Amino acid sequence: MNSTLVSITPVARRLVEDYLAAKAGENFLIVVDTRTSPEIPDALMAQALALGCDAAVMTIAPRARSGENPPSHCAAAMKAAQVIVAAASSSLYHTQAKAEAQQAGARGVLNAPFTAEAWANGAMTADFREIRPVAERLRDLLKGGKTLRLTSLAGTDLTASMEGRRPVGWLTALCREPGQISALPGGEVSLPPVEGTAEGRIVIEQVMSDLGQIETPLELTVQDGNVTEVRGGAPAQAERLREILRTVRNAANIAEIGIGLNPKARLTDQITETKKRLGTAHIAVGDNAREYGGSVECDVHLDGMILDVTIELDGKKIVDRGELLF
Repeated sequence: MNSTLVSITPVARRLVEDYLAAKAGENFLIVVDTRTSPEIPDALMAQALALGCDAAVMTIAPRARSGENPPSHCAAAMKAAQVIVAAASSSLYHTQAKAEAQQAGARGVLNAPFTAEAWANGAMTADFREIRPVAERLRDLLKGGKTLRLTSLAGTDLTASMEGRRPVGWLTALCREPGQISALPGGEVSLPPVEGTAEGRIVIEQVMSDLGQIETPLELTVQDGNVTEVRGGAPAQAERLREILRTVRNAANIAEIGIGLNPKARLTDQITETKKRLGTAHIAVGDNAREYGGSVECDVHLDGMILDVTIELDGKKIVDRGELLF
């Protein structure tokens, strides 16, 4: 057995046996794409088979954008599965295929790192059961709040209404019951702000979905819940984001505000791990519909990082420059 496979086997075992509570006879589907390290499906398949699951791996072509649906035959397989782990290079979490699988009773993680290195180190090695109580406390705070303000040292200053919205992303990858869906690594709480209410400025740092590492921060102007202008940043990245916002219907919608809780998450060029870093925040544009709790359907969902955050809920600080106060 190669050394990389050995190094990720303990994480794969913990995920399959404990966090997902896979059982003998269950249909267990692993979805990857051609960029995924082969050790990931190998390790997951070995663990699922050891438990007696009826396991299968489906390899798809990489999606053009995060949030784009997988092929229809993959979507059908997801809907027929009882347990799913998706570790593709573009997230399948905010897709119609995920929503239909969840409605059919599937459980699992629909976005996970696609490199073996990220499974063996950093955020994936944290104990997600230890993070879960922190996530539950933050979930309870947010679901009772009305107005959230998020600021950062880099210049983010965004206000949005949370009234009537409940956090969805808080399970920290513990998905043991039908219909429970999360993402890997565990360690965030997120929810969709009320459409049309976000106002202010977002300064994206470090990394953004589909753009990669951000060397020069991108500044997004937000009015009436939508991005109206993109300034700064590396010219190629800024223009790519403008093109997506211009050509993809509803892509400018402020779709998500998430808060990272994983103490082992690293700042990398991959959004999947970085957005879980303790004391950071991420804001997404695009889709927030279906099982996520919003009303805007879109073919993309792009997360952008915000570091050194201060977060106020109804005027009371709950995070101060990255330090949790709850």
